[in-house]
Amino acid sequence: MNKLFLSLIILLLVSACSVKEPRVSFGKKCMEKDDKIVYSYVWIYDKNVGMTATETACELLKKN
Repeated sequence: MNKLFLSLIILLLVSACSVKEPRVSFGKKCMEKDDKIVYSYVWIYDKNVGMTATETACELLKKN
């Protein structure tokens, strides 16, 4: 059962990615978007563009 669940999650991560050279980053990172702070523990980003979310941006959450 665990293997099936893990396989479905991996399939979901890979199929939802629309970038040419995807990378996955784990850990809480935040970014400001449309005057709001968004955060996640899993980020999928394009290798050529780079990561836009950072750990230091999460300090803005603590101020609000």
